[in-house]
Amino acid sequence: MVDAPTRPLARTALLMLVTALTVELVRATGPMLDRAFSAGVIVVALTALGTYVAPGLVTLAVARLRPVTGRTVLAGVVLLALARIAVQTTGGVPRYWLTLAAASVAVSVLALTVSLVAGDGDGDRAGSRRAALATATGVGVAAVVSVALGTWDAPWRPGLDGWLPTLLVAGAALGCAWRLRDAGPSATPRRTWMLGPYLAVMIMVLGNPAYLSSQLGIPFDAAGIGVALGLLVAGGWFLLPGIGAVDARSRGRSVASVVMAVALVVAAVLVLFPTQPVGDQVSDVTRWIATLAIPVLWSATTYGLAVAWSAPLAQRAPVRAGLLRAGSATAVGLGLILPLLVYQLDYDVPLGFPNQLVILAAFCALAAAGVRRPASGPVPASAPAPAPADLPEAAARTAPRVVPEQMLSGVVALVLVGVVSFYARVPAVAPAIDKLPGTVRVLDWNLHYGVTQDPGLGLGRMADAIRGSGAQVVALQEVSRGWVMGGGADMLTYLEHVTGFRAVAAPAADRQFVNALLVDPALLGDDGEFGAEEKVIRTRLPYGDGPQWRSAVTATLHVAGPSGDDVPVVVTSAHLQHREENTPTRLAQLDVLMAADIASSPAAIIAGDLNSEPGWAEIDHVTSRGFVSGQDAAGDPSHLTFPAWDPEVRIDWIFGRGVTFSEVQVMPDDGSDHRGILADLEIAAVEATASE
Repeated sequence: MVDAPTRPLARTALLMLVTALTVELVRATGPMLDRAFSAGVIVVALTALGTYVAPGLVTLAVARLRPVTGRTVLAGVVLLALARIAVQTTGGVPRYWLTLAAASVAVSVLALTVSLVAGDGDGDRAGSRRAALATATGVGVAAVVSVALGTWDAPWRPGLDGWLPTLLVAGAALGCAWRLRDAGPSATPRRTWMLGPYLAVMIMVLGNPAYLSSQLGIPFDAAGIGVALGLLVAGGWFLLPGIGAVDARSRGRSVASVVMAVALVVAAVLVLFPTQPVGDQVSDVTRWIATLAIPVLWSATTYGLAVAWSAPLAQRAPVRAGLLRAGSATAVGLGLILPLLVYQLDYDVPLGFPNQLVILAAFCALAAAGVRRPASGPVPASAPAPAPADLPEAAARTAPRVVPEQMLSGVVALVLVGVVSFYARVPAVAPAIDKLPGTVRVLDWNLHYGVTQDPGLGLGRMADAIRGSGAQVVALQEVSRGWVMGGGADMLTYLEHVTGFRAVAAPAADRQFVNALLVDPALLGDDGEFGAEEKVIRTRLPYGDGPQWRSAVTATLHVAGPSGDDVPVVVTSAHLQHREENTPTRLAQLDVLMAADIASSPAAIIAGDLNSEPGWAEIDHVTSRGFVSGQDAAGDPSHLTFPAWDPEVRIDWIFGRGVTFSEVQVMPDDGSDHRGILADLEIAAVEATASE
């Protein structure tokens, strides 16, 4: 048998890799739960709860009421690797169930691995510090892999791009677990449940550059560098002596742990509740303050884990200990899913208060669990001063030193900086689109945050459809920027990068769920970027009967007229309230939209998911303002757009005023639950109007 405090690097690496696999699989359950939404809120809630209660059952099956040893963890890692590979090799209904099952296995194996690693160490509880930093580094590894793949995660990618990271991470985890197969049982740490809310806030906020970018109004690369800086600071903090250690003689709460808990809550408020209204630009001061909160949150959460896990549980009988371990795994699962589930349900069943408070509650739970408890029982007598022969050993145990945990976290952070900088700062070059002067092609498409019917996440398929359409202007709705149900992907950054177009967006339900315009740089003036000349307007539409906030984004584009002169054309991407009985709300939203700059523009295009069918009052309201439906003027009005796989209604529209539609077609099913509408427009009449 291997003694408890041996092979620290293998233990650290194993926990890091298992954490990375768990983060990826939890993200993968988002599209699966979205499919469950089609059967109703109750079904999705029961599915989510069942998935994340199951880790307790998996723990019972793997550990079998026995102490956690290296062989126990090896069996769990083998099961996890097989489940992860099965997710990527299947599709349809099997993938749905396998993904949910794989997430259950991942949470269970992660809890078992934490137990093996956190309980390993000497008297200063080095194991808890190692486990905390390894878990944080695992979140960083997941971020590195995700960003390197353009936030379109490996389970959904075909070919080498998807399989290479999968096999590398899963294979490395198996190798580390095999190396530790003879490790004996370690002391089980207290407050293992803290892992649940920790994963929730990491997956949604701190380990999610897309969320941080959209939430704080900073570039994607700056958000990624902020995550890397947070991991670096967390690793550097653990160079200090005594971090996470427990002194049995302490009679009060650690001042450091209280300070870190307060800092955690304050920094979480700064990130979750930006002061500017949704849709408004963030001030530079606010942006800097909120960005500096990122490394504070990383340090405070990692410190809290180390403190929480530094105290071991009292020894119990094997059966009772095994049942307690299974209960802890279930507590981890529930602590993970409940914040994410309640937060997301608010968009269909409003909570009556800001749903960010749910995530703030998870941060508060972490803060409370990370406060060091006072020692119970009589205070032990002070230990005698160490003998001179013991001084070198004591100094080695307490002096700041660079150890494998810090080295790993530093390497991951530096790689993340490099990947983010390369990916975000080297956009693809937009292909030349050959169009006759005075014409422009517009595509309108609701992307359903990338979730496909398979189910899965089809960002590549959607990007191919956009590029293959030949559109120069793309009006998009339901675009995800780190949304949980969209697998955490940043669709806006991904599509901007792979198409070479430039994007501008307006937050809708929140800052991670946006409407956007994707535009050929040739239509954005001499600099090829959105700027003052493009007069970008973000309009928050009336909430009305709910249940979601809706928005529109408008920009002025420069289309070459027949004579070569640029003609300003105002284009709007909009999304109206979705319930059939919401007609009064949609009419109010259209009133606000018409009051914007498009009302005075000689050439204007409104494209979007209006959630309104032909003959409804909403359509009459638009056409009464001089707009013409492209599909009715130059397409086939009988072609329906929703749902994409078997259309039943026509609720997606492209309207134009001061333009002439020459051809309009409804696109085939390309992954989203809506079919896109592709329209060719002529603007010769606009140029004449503008010159008069």
